[in-house]
Amino acid sequence: MRAAFAVCVPMRLTPLFLCLLAAAHAEDALRAPPPEVTAPLPELARHGGARFLDLNEDGHLDAVVSNPQGYGVFLYNAVERKNVQWEAGWTQVLREGRAGDANSLPLLADAAGRDTGARFEKGDLVAADGARVTRAELLRVPGPPPLTPQESLAALVLKPGWQARLVAHEPLVRDPVFFDWDARGRLWVVEMGDYPFAPGEKTKDGQVGQGRVSALQTGRVKILTDTDGDGVFDKAVVFLDGLKHPTSLGFWKGGVFIAHIPDIFYAEDTDGDGVCDLRETWFSGFTDGNPQHLVNGFCLGLDGWFYCANGDSGGHITCAKSGRQVALGTNDFRFHPVTGAFELEAGRTQFGRWRDEYQNWFGNNNSTWAWHYHLPLRWLERHPERQARALRAVTNEAKTVHPASPPLRRFNWASATNTLTSGCSPMPWRDGAEHLLLVCEPANNLVHRQVLDMTRFPVTGARHRDDPDSEFLASRDNWFRPCLMREGPDGALYVADMYRLVLEHPEWIPAELAKGLDLRAGEDRGRIYRISRDAAPARGFAPAMDSDIRWQRDTAQRLLLESGDVKAVPELKKLAQSQDKPAHTRLQALWTAHLLEQGGAEPLLAALKAAHPLARGSAIVAAGGDEIHPDELASWFPAQGRAKAVAEAPKIQHFNADRQKVVTRYLKEAAPLQGDAARGMLVYQKACMACHQMRGQGAELGPDLATVAGKPVEQILEAVFDPNRAVELRNAATQITKKDGSLVLGLIALETPHAVTLRLPGGVELPVPRAEIQEMKTLQTSLMPDGLEAVLSAQDTADLLAVIQGK
Repeated sequence: MRAAFAVCVPMRLTPLFLCLLAAAHAEDALRAPPPEVTAPLPELARHGGARFLDLNEDGHLDAVVSNPQGYGVFLYNAVERKNVQWEAGWTQVLREGRAGDANSLPLLADAAGRDTGARFEKGDLVAADGARVTRAELLRVPGPPPLTPQESLAALVLKPGWQARLVAHEPLVRDPVFFDWDARGRLWVVEMGDYPFAPGEKTKDGQVGQGRVSALQTGRVKILTDTDGDGVFDKAVVFLDGLKHPTSLGFWKGGVFIAHIPDIFYAEDTDGDGVCDLRETWFSGFTDGNPQHLVNGFCLGLDGWFYCANGDSGGHITCAKSGRQVALGTNDFRFHPVTGAFELEAGRTQFGRWRDEYQNWFGNNNSTWAWHYHLPLRWLERHPERQARALRAVTNEAKTVHPASPPLRRFNWASATNTLTSGCSPMPWRDGAEHLLLVCEPANNLVHRQVLDMTRFPVTGARHRDDPDSEFLASRDNWFRPCLMREGPDGALYVADMYRLVLEHPEWIPAELAKGLDLRAGEDRGRIYRISRDAAPARGFAPAMDSDIRWQRDTAQRLLLESGDVKAVPELKKLAQSQDKPAHTRLQALWTAHLLEQGGAEPLLAALKAAHPLARGSAIVAAGGDEIHPDELASWFPAQGRAKAVAEAPKIQHFNADRQKVVTRYLKEAAPLQGDAARGMLVYQKACMACHQMRGQGAELGPDLATVAGKPVEQILEAVFDPNRAVELRNAATQITKKDGSLVLGLIALETPHAVTLRLPGGVELPVPRAEIQEMKTLQTSLMPDGLEAVLSAQDTADLLAVIQGK
């Protein structure tokens, strides 16, 4: 938190500032910042004990504060990035806490505000008693210490009746991000040991990177075995290493498909020693970059195709078997493990695209619990006359989380506490009669549970009734980083814990903070837990189509598809007719029989329609059908009148090109004025409503203004009067040049096989047929116009601030 009084290091160093800086580099630090500056001081500085010196030697005075209230080391940030709240000022916090805790600093002021005699010598903080904290230590970002596997197990917070058991931990497994069991019960684990940097990688600006700094800095796939049957894995073999940011694997015919950059390849152990000796690339061209945004999979659909997630990075894909090239764009995809066919799917999912037992698909990104992908792209391909407004829907808009771990300041979105920021791997799971969704949230050290309403179109979700102010699984250990939770062969749940101190890519960490972090802390650790209502270890199991355990059915289906054994069809059809078996079991048997005999789809389609609303359009289309239940079809294309703008965007003809000068003027003239919220709502309707929502009004083009209510006044004014200073990618404008020479500018709302839909100011959505597009490109600018000073007076601005901030 920062105080209302302000100081701000100037962007250009004045002679006075250079003199002060020279003094700070001499024998001691400054006790006050330069008098001409105006940015918020750390709140802690109100209580005294503040010193200013250039700790990181970047030309800006940093702040060190230590008094009986607390302590902190605050680097000055001169280059802001609003999309991740890197605000200008003393906002890069290396350490902060209460006086006397494990990372506290010698007092610079006592309770009365008097100097204690502590001083700075060449950047080192020297206490009155001679104890020294070096400059290097002041620049280090301390964190909570790691816990042993058993200590971390004890730190898990579970629901009544649930128990946790460690089934694998270091040194057997490290950095697990994905796992699955083969038909022999061996656990295959994907380890992203090269997180966050593979050797030689750097951030896009080149300021942070790593060469080869560790023998563990590589991606691996391991095979774990429980040799004594006690439910705990005790043997590991490295199947394959030397991979770059591997994310996932999928079993097929004795081997595995593996996703790493830039390929998806098939790997197999042909001589039985557990080590890969056969490797064949199937698809290449997936985009490199942030390892949190890379291609991943693999979920075998009931239709026999592997479904995979885009990862947010896209790529231009070359299919090795056919030579076909496909632009992935903003789509997910699927591929056939026999033919190598590659097809686009509605997307885009960041990490983990999973289905339920009826072929309903779910994905998400870090700030969304889950999307239900309800409208299949292939249906739209068959119906070019239909224009969809959306292919996916958010299951639950709520973003509140309830962590059990002590709060730690994030390196970006520092104000985002108790808020969803790292959702991944939305896993459908049936718990008795309840259809649930389990979503990992590693930044907040927890797994979230939603109850899905399968009667709604699209599917919606709600926080579980037993979790009103808590989570399904949480940990008091800040290093607990759950990446995947899934059902195992014994019906219990298993969770992969990557166990890292820093789970944020340096692309989104200020460079000076990143230099003080041990980015690889935890590289030698990793845990996998079994979560169940019983304490009994997993014992013998076998794939079986009639099992109530999903893994056993899925594995049995895969083995039958691999073998192509048509002799199994009669038994499968018999199972499909067994009324004592649940619908999902009968349907999976029928899917398998249909794929093996490759006959007509009528019996399968009839069964899918009978299972409505659990089985929906995604399954019908995957089975080759086209007839969608009227209730679902209506939800795909809701009745709507002619598109009409909710408001007109303000018309601006002339504006001052010096945007900072405008921001400074309004900061001086508008900020001190008393605002009136009632008048402010009228200002909002005049100047903002065409592009921003607030209190249920307006168009959804830019951010909802309620999300900026807690930001400093200067940051809000910068966003209003200098909107292109920092543009988040999702708010960047897309320009389409049509073949007739006309231009259309807006935000991409939807991409389908036949059209790209842009959302325009006023909220109108304009579908542009792909046949009419000559060129499409993403700009580096916002749709929000420069020049709002032409329509907003200083008093208008004060009134607008009042309504935004709820005054």
